[in-house]
Amino acid sequence: MVEETIRTIKEAERKADELVKQAEEQCSEILERASAEAAEVKEQAAKQEKAKAEAKLAAAKAEGDESVKKALQDVDKQIASLKTDAGQKAADAIAAVIADIA
Repeated sequence: MVEETIRTIKEAERKADELVKQAEEQCSEILERASAEAAEVKEQAAKQEKAKAEAKLAAAKAEGDESVKKALQDVDKQIASLKTDAGQKAADAIAAVIADIA
C-alpha cells in the first residue's frame, strides 16, 4: 500500500513537472508571437506615419509651387505695366524734346 502511494505521488510529480514544462513552452511561444506581432504593428505604424508625412510634404510643396507661380504671374503683370508706362513716358519725352526744338 505504501509502495502504491509512493508510486502515485511520483506519477503526480512527473505529471506536474510535465505540465510545468508545457506551460513554460507555451509561455515562450506566446511571448515570441507577441513580440513578432508588436514588431509588425510598429513597422506598419512607422510606414503609415511616413506615408502621411510624405503626403503632407507633397501638399506643402504643391502649395509652395502654386504660390511661386502666382507671384511670378503678378511680377509679369507688373513688368508689362511698367513697360507700358515707360513706353508712354518715352513717347511723351520725345514729343517734349521735339516741341522744344521746334
